[in-house]
Amino acid sequence: GLDLGSEAHGARHLAHICGTAARPCPRRGSRFWEPASGAAAAAAASAATATVAAARMVKALSANRGGFLLSANLEATHERVGRRKRQREKANQRAQQVELEAEKRPRTQNQWLEAERKKTQLPAAAGGRADDKWSADAKDTKSSKASKLDLDDDGPIGRKKAKRMAVLEKKKAQQASKKALKDKKAHNEAVEAVKGKAKAGELAQAASDLLKRCRRDPTGEQRLIALVAERVAGEPEKELELFDIFFELHATGSDLRTKQLALLSAVAIFKDLVPGYKIREPTEQEKAAARSKAVLAVEKHELGLLQTYRRLLPALEAAMKRDAGTFAYALAALVKAASDFNYRQRLIGTAVKYANNPDETVRRAVSEGVQEMVEADRRLESSKEVVLAVGHIAQGAAAGRGAGSLQVELLQILLRLQVGRSEDAALQEAAADYQGADEDVKRGLAEASISQGSEQLRKAEAELLYEVFCVYLRILRQRHIHSRELVASALVGLARWGQQVNLELLLEILTELRQSVQDAINQTDELVALQGLNCALVLLSGPSQALLTDATWLPDALTRALALALPSLHATHSESAAWPPRGCYELADGKHVRASRKELAHTLEAESVPCLVLRVLDNAMRCPHGFGRASDAALASLLETLFLLAMGADSHVGLALLREASVLLKKHRRLHTLLDAEGGLFGLGGVTDRAVTIAWHLQPLACSLSPAPARVGKGLAETLRSRRALLSDLFPSREGRPWLEWEFPQHLAALSEVPTPDKASKAPNGAWLRASKPAAFVLSDAELRTRLGMSNMDV
Repeated sequence: GLDLGSEAHGARHLAHICGTAARPCPRRGSRFWEPASGAAAAAAASAATATVAAARMVKALSANRGGFLLSANLEATHERVGRRKRQREKANQRAQQVELEAEKRPRTQNQWLEAERKKTQLPAAAGGRADDKWSADAKDTKSSKASKLDLDDDGPIGRKKAKRMAVLEKKKAQQASKKALKDKKAHNEAVEAVKGKAKAGELAQAASDLLKRCRRDPTGEQRLIALVAERVAGEPEKELELFDIFFELHATGSDLRTKQLALLSAVAIFKDLVPGYKIREPTEQEKAAARSKAVLAVEKHELGLLQTYRRLLPALEAAMKRDAGTFAYALAALVKAASDFNYRQRLIGTAVKYANNPDETVRRAVSEGVQEMVEADRRLESSKEVVLAVGHIAQGAAAGRGAGSLQVELLQILLRLQVGRSEDAALQEAAADYQGADEDVKRGLAEASISQGSEQLRKAEAELLYEVFCVYLRILRQRHIHSRELVASALVGLARWGQQVNLELLLEILTELRQSVQDAINQTDELVALQGLNCALVLLSGPSQALLTDATWLPDALTRALALALPSLHATHSESAAWPPRGCYELADGKHVRASRKELAHTLEAESVPCLVLRVLDNAMRCPHGFGRASDAALASLLETLFLLAMGADSHVGLALLREASVLLKKHRRLHTLLDAEGGLFGLGGVTDRAVTIAWHLQPLACSLSPAPARVGKGLAETLRSRRALLSDLFPSREGRPWLEWEFPQHLAALSEVPTPDKASKAPNGAWLRASKPAAFVLSDAELRTRLGMSNMDV
């Protein structure tokens, strides 16, 4: 009637009751028992006795109801724990410990996402990417499961398990060594070109093979240059090493022309390949890092370009020393293309040096290239290098060092500086959509932008202007050792940017300007005098209008300077060496003439005395220190000088001056007494006063052979006296400056009206005239004497 809890205890109890010991039958299973004998039977009997005693004790305690032994753990403590059970218990303990530590340690969102990805990652598919991060983790997990390695196992490692582990470790070591060797080989190939400057005679294998197959005569070498240029331009990433052929033929060519063509071809190809940024060589840490094949290919190409440029620039500098006229245009092209590349300071310094060359052809070619580079500079970094190089040359010329003095082309380069980009950048930033963005977003957008921000540009402009004013003031104070064109260019630059300086420097500049104008008038130099007056009037017309300074010298100096300008009024482009000026006009399609308004404006500003006279008059009328509040006597003297210049100047230039003088006289009606033959008295001579009139100046204008000045001379007096007549009905142009710009097109358009000698022309009365003889003829001196009936003795 006892429930002993198990089949074994029941069997033992039954054996005790029967007085025999029994054990399970191994052949028939645990449900069939067989008698035991000997010691086994005795042990079984004693165990059965102990079990019955224990059962009685339990029954007795249960009858007491509430005994404390009922809650005791009576399980056997000496029960044997197997290996698997012990591993499960340890695994459960570790899991609980990890969970507790994870709860105690806070995690970020990225860490949590990373942990969840690892928990829920899928096995790698067949043919997946080898460089995939999650595929690699999946492969590692799969391989670890397949190898059945359990490093946390406290039990002994068998021989088979140790063998499998050794094989896996060996495979991993082999894969790691192969990958490291491959990366090292690829990196060595990428940095092979930049271990240092190439030695003389070092050639790539492909270049050496082409040179061996080439016929070493001028024709064969020139054909090879053309072939190499075509191959490098077609596939620069693969054929960049063929640049060695250019350098080799430039050094060891058959004749001089081949050597020149080799270097010129190298420059022409390289200027199309050079990037618009600096190439930085990788550091040791970057070399040790793993990179993809595409990154290594780009790095190899960039380092190859850098190594080629390290050989090309010194070769071009050496060639410029030998023959500057041949390679000047190549240097100009390289400056325009590689101004943002490595070794920018060296390249720009060389270009500025040859822009100051005594040879006009070299100087003009290089300076035009530098001007285009300065105009296209967005970050103003290259412009700053140009200004520093010009200042260095100016300082050397002032100290008597260097070859010769400064040339005017250097200061014309400074006139092309793009000062004012900061304002445009500020307007673009104000119109952007990220005004409410935080600093990190704005910083990221600024780094990704192709142009700099307004703050950086404003700082760069301030540094530029500081260096530019140092150059201008150095030239102005040492004007006795410089040419008049150079001083005039410095005054043009001061007039353009002089209002951006502080008041202390402005007063110093005005003092220098007054002295420069007086010296120029004493030396009858109308160009410097008018430029100095224009600069002073511009500086006093800006924010410095309220400045208290002595400016009483301006009206008298202006009248005297205008009187000296008559010899320079023979043409619109009076100071230009060529007519029309270079770069202003071009012939398109062989039929149409196109004008560059930008180049024309620069030419009129720097090389035109008539246009300078108009600017001085305009600024003088607007400046309160000039003629803005001048007396009638000063205005009368100015008008007399203007009509005198219009009467003696070129007919085209005189019309522009007449237009400005007529507008001024129409505005001041109290000066209409100048139109009378007797004139008016304005106290110009003191005790010995003289009458001022312009009536006699209109008489030669009315007799001019040109139709436009003749019409103005005849009808100007009546138009000025009338309140209803308009000056625009009398003059062919409403403004003087556009009329000056039309000088060359009008002369060119006149050719379309001239009849050709071999064609008939139509008379004004409608009759057709047959041209049997040329309308224009050219005779020699002897033929002319014969035609006129003169002899050599009559001369």
